[in-house]
Amino acid sequence: MDFIYSIVVPHYNSEQGLKRLLHSIPARADIQIIVIDDNSSEAIDSECLHQQFKGHHLEFLTNSTGVKGAGSARNVGLKQIRGQYTLFADADDLFCSGTFELLDTLLRGDDITYFSPTSRCDVSGELSDRHHIYANLVRDYLDTGDEDIRYHFSVPWSKVFRSDFIQQNALYFDQVIASNDVMFSLVSGRKAASISVHPQEIYCVTRGKGTLTVNFKPAVVRSRYVVELKRIEYIAEFEIPTDSNSLYKMVKNFHKVMSLRDFMDVVGLVLQRKISIVPKRTYYYLKNPIALFDRFVKRKQSLSSQKYQA
Repeated sequence: MDFIYSIVVPHYNSEQGLKRLLHSIPARADIQIIVIDDNSSEAIDSECLHQQFKGHHLEFLTNSTGVKGAGSARNVGLKQIRGQYTLFADADDLFCSGTFELLDTLLRGDDITYFSPTSRCDVSGELSDRHHIYANLVRDYLDTGDEDIRYHFSVPWSKVFRSDFIQQNALYFDQVIASNDVMFSLVSGRKAASISVHPQEIYCVTRGKGTLTVNFKPAVVRSRYVVELKRIEYIAEFEIPTDSNSLYKMVKNFHKVMSLRDFMDVVGLVLQRKISIVPKRTYYYLKNPIALFDRFVKRKQSLSSQKYQA
């Protein structure tokens, strides 16, 4: 390996955000930064960025696969990684101060090392809530050893992967318009022979107007639905000991794009015992109401995404 760290960054029309991200990465000879432009309408001025970030090892690629999307762009980047460890970042996010110095001391060769992220609202500049679900998974693992973190930490950032692990298992991202990282995270979590989890914050995900996470156009929601079906089937096939999904949540989240045939297919998943009727935790909390109270006291909840609608 030529580097200690390889950072894979898909980019689309966010050069200012990319500059902010690059400013958060130290200028070190052992860090490879791979930026894959996903056919932006506003071309990256790579020569100017090379000049501005002279101390960084920057590599600029173009997603020429013919399939647009962050998943496809990330796959292009994966073919170029030459670091011992691989990290993923979105062009509009940033790493926390001291991240790589911390990694230098904590990484011990595990297939995946998870960290607690933080988040910031680009609308108001205040702290956001987008990271709470992942911070909760980190806390639950550290408190109880709950390995749901392997199967529900569905984003690629705020983790460090051993590069050989990615390559030996031929891991890749789905080439879809939404939820491209869900299966990558699930499959890697299942296949990891060793993981470690740390409470320190290494990554700040930003939340702004018009981003994909708050896009509920039919094509985007349909993509999420198709990926969720794939996820359910994978969990069932490998008998992964985790909560898969429920009829209630499937209808709640995807009813706007579900046909009658889709609804019957989801009912079929219930009959096959691949999903439950309501979330399994609901049964637990009905039997243990005190645990429900404790959950709401301890766990931070995500707020409405309405103000981020474009």
